[in-house]
Amino acid sequence: MARPTVAEIRLSALRHNVHALRALLPPRTGILGVVKANAYGHGAVPVARALEAEKVRMLGVATVEEGVELRRGGVRLPVLVLGGVDPPQAAEAHAHGLSAVLFDPAQAGYLSRAGESAGRPFPVHVKVDTGMGRLGILPRDARRLLASLPSAPGLRLEGWMTHLSSADGPEEEDREYTRAQLSVFAEGLPPMREAFGDGVVVHALNSAGILRYREAPFDAVRPGISLYGCSPLPPGAAEIFLRPVMRIVTKILSLKELPGGHPVSYNRRYRCRGARRIAVVPIGYADGYRRALTGQGRMSVGGQPVPVAGTVCMDHTMLDVTGVPDVSLGADVEVMGEASMSAEEIARLCGTIPYEVLTQTGARIPRRTVD
Repeated sequence: MARPTVAEIRLSALRHNVHALRALLPPRTGILGVVKANAYGHGAVPVARALEAEKVRMLGVATVEEGVELRRGGVRLPVLVLGGVDPPQAAEAHAHGLSAVLFDPAQAGYLSRAGESAGRPFPVHVKVDTGMGRLGILPRDARRLLASLPSAPGLRLEGWMTHLSSADGPEEEDREYTRAQLSVFAEGLPPMREAFGDGVVVHALNSAGILRYREAPFDAVRPGISLYGCSPLPPGAAEIFLRPVMRIVTKILSLKELPGGHPVSYNRRYRCRGARRIAVVPIGYADGYRRALTGQGRMSVGGQPVPVAGTVCMDHTMLDVTGVPDVSLGADVEVMGEASMSAEEIARLCGTIPYEVLTQTGARIPRRTVD
């Protein structure tokens, strides 16, 4: 019998989120859907196909391998490798029709040579570092790069981009910094437009940027976490209704009555207060159900919330199902979802962010797409 723990990927929720984001933006603003890290743990190919059906403009991945996976899965949309393309992978990336982020002038040479060897230019998106301090060409060097691009016949400037470091920040200092980033980015656009025209797609806003700074949408936006139903902003701060795309379910594996005072799980952190009915479900920290949820997590059995009882184990978690009517072996359990705990709530309890909760959902949990 197969292990019953499954992550349901609800494509209807994904479509809802695309439509909700589009409703915030001018009609001509394109969407570059970010599907890196296995679509934030949801399954890159089925999510990419669903986004393709929704006519998003492009997709974003982190690595060449992720882009090749999409191509082998039949995805035809333009795919941008956000993490850049290294020299050994340039030919492979170009052969699969991938676009590359150009964040260092040294990349122009080998990407151009790959384009010339293939007989068609390599599409690139120049990334300007307006304050993230990670990948990108500093604004003062952007003009020099612009001047050099015409001498690289194997390149085609497809996009011009930046990344916001603090769009989700709650303080006025964060807002000022983000507005300054957008201002610096906008100041650099006229020389680029003068040299390359309006065919270059300009994009800057991530999910938090869309929700807070959509007065500057440029040509396209790059939603990631919001596509999957999580807001990057504090609860109640976003004027948008998003639906969680991932729902994790399992079934009760063991069920028994324990007397008062009986310990449960490692280190006896939990002792039964009176006779308790304890269920075991096959999911643990090796699956991404974090050990930090010991003593504070909950799941849902028969639509009723039940607490985690004792230390979360590598492969199993115990639940106190005392008082749940008609509970039995094989009963359905919702681990994460609308009746139990959201990714945002799990993240708050564990002192992290929902990005980490979703992307670290274990590989041994099968993803099952549902409509």
